Amino acid sequence: MRRICALALFLLSALLLGACASPKPPAGPLHKYRIEGEILKTDPASQTATIKHKAIEGWMGAMTMDYPIRTKEDFAKLHPGDRIDGTVYVQDEDYSVGDIHRAPPGPPAQTK
Repeated sequence: MRRICALALFLLSALLLGACASPKPPAGPLHKYRIEGEILKTDPASQTATIKHKAIEGWMGAMTMDYPIRTKEDFAKLHPGDRIDGTVYVQDEDYSVGDIHRAPPGPPAQTK
């Protein structure tokens, strides 16, 4: 009797865990926005860059924030003080910067 109860409890636990593990909903559309700004610092451990950027039309105002960089090739191009332009890729709550090019020297990005 004890074995049957233990088996029933195990099966019930497995069933409940399986019900809780719902599949991730399909990803929303991928949006692309142009970013212009200045690299303030880079973090190789997390492959992120702190970018002081101008307003990103259609997505957010001017500010300074950390961005994940999409590829190792793009990350290798970045150095503090560089002025860049590139693309911010946004899908649901995820975002990253890629297609990065050095921009000609100019006035620094204005943030509020």
